[in-house]
Amino acid sequence: MKTTVNSNSFSARGGMRGIPRGAVPLSRNEPQKVQQKPGKSHMGILLGLLALSVLLLFSQYATELRGIVNRPVQTVLMANPLQKVDEQNVRAVLASHLDVGFFALDVQAIKAALEADPWIERVTISRIWPDTLSVAITEEMAIARWGDSALLNQFGATFEPYSMADDQALPLLRGPQEQQRRVMEQYKTFSQMLFSSGLRIRELSLNDRGSWSLRLHNDAEVMIGRNEVVERMQRFVKLYDRHLYSQLDQIEAFDLRYNNGISIRKKSDMAVGIVSK
Repeated sequence: MKTTVNSNSFSARGGMRGIPRGAVPLSRNEPQKVQQKPGKSHMGILLGLLALSVLLLFSQYATELRGIVNRPVQTVLMANPLQKVDEQNVRAVLASHLDVGFFALDVQAIKAALEADPWIERVTISRIWPDTLSVAITEEMAIARWGDSALLNQFGATFEPYSMADDQALPLLRGPQEQQRRVMEQYKTFSQMLFSSGLRIRELSLNDRGSWSLRLHNDAEVMIGRNEVVERMQRFVKLYDRHLYSQLDQIEAFDLRYNNGISIRKKSDMAVGIVSK
């Protein structure tokens, strides 16, 4: 039996059957090699020589270049004037850190050393190349004294300056340990309530039983108690504005610890009861 061979069939090896022996198959289109232009080759050589020259130049003058790029700080810019912070102390801290190069300067160490000053709330430092340092110091704002040795800022946080001789005119706040923020907030509330009447708080105290009392600018004492303190102060302000504003210098103490009235003790030691309606 003869077997018919299809001329279009493929062999197992992938070749076509039926191609006459000795015939040469058509070659596939091979990609033509693009010859590189001589100019680009020369450019690469020139760039390599230039880079090598720069490297040799840098290695020869490395010390001089480092001295120019990384020279010590010569100028310190203070972003704002100082009121409470001792400028001499600031200069001393800066001087102890500026003997290194511009990039070796330990900004965080300077910041930490400056913020150790009780009057400094925070410090912002930035380097300005090639030899300048900008220093911005935010000082604490003392609102009141806290006890005998500390001051309170506007957020109710305490700090202890080296001396409080210049801060004795600030109001004195007292209270249990860790209650300074609460006392500060109450001080702000009472001060706002008394402001329109021309009354100022010299001292404000919170005792261990939670009872409030204060002393006015003319040394008159106001005993408020523990409960409904805002309502009692409102009643006191109303009564003061109507009847007592002209008698303040004659009064030694006000006792607000009553449901419907206020007890007044005059400097003559004569107690006078006034009922508020």
